[in-house]
Amino acid sequence: MGSLEIKPGIYWVGGIDWDLRYFHGYLTQRGSSYNAYLIVDEKVVLVDTVKHYLAEEMLSRISSIIDPKRINYLVVNHVEMDHSGSIPDFMGAAPDVKIVTSPNGKKGLQRYYKKDWDMLVVNSGEDLNIGSNTLKFVHTRYGTLA
Repeated sequence: MGSLEIKPGIYWVGGIDWDLRYFHGYLTQRGSSYNAYLIVDEKVVLVDTVKHYLAEEMLSRISSIIDPKRINYLVVNHVEMDHSGSIPDFMGAAPDVKIVTSPNGKKGLQRYYKKDWDMLVVNSGEDLNIGSNTLKFVHTRYGTLA
């Protein structure tokens, strides 16, 4: 399966793990997908990545749409390794990308990867204009009720 255009300029470029049988407490007899989205606008944005062993699959999907070197931003919503594990491979393919994440996301990425990547830290309520689209960031903490 290749990339999937969701609406003009927005594509699913994630990965599919057909062999995964257990995910965050749930049985997954048919596997699971890891969602990553590419937004092609005046600025190009990749939203999230995939598990490390699905990096080549994700990069292939991205490359079918655009040269990864043309991506301006990587929005990291999840620093857990099942969502961020392919970031090192992605950064190798797109070394000039600026990572956009929350304050806790920055701490987590630095803790996991020990890299000095270019990061833009966004707070809840902030916007990032990428052309005809604007991304709005809202912090939602996992495992808390509010």
